[in-house]
Amino acid sequence: MTVHKEVTVTATSTDSWEDAALNAVNRTETTVENIQWAVVQDQSVQINSPDEPEFKTKVKIGFEVEE
Repeated sequence: MTVHKEVTVTATSTDSWEDAALNAVNRTETTVENIQWAVVQDQSVQINSPDEPEFKTKVKIGFEVEE
């Protein structure tokens, strides 16, 4: 029997929402093994200045739990 667990991670990027999502997955990979999927749940942008927006992406990440 396979068991999966999900975590929700929010990450940012100054380049794009896609980079923010990849940052979430890449950072999670440093502490979680067997990542199986990632689903973008929400996106937003914080505009501290028009020249430097900060893209924020909330990602649900699923991974297989080892026995």
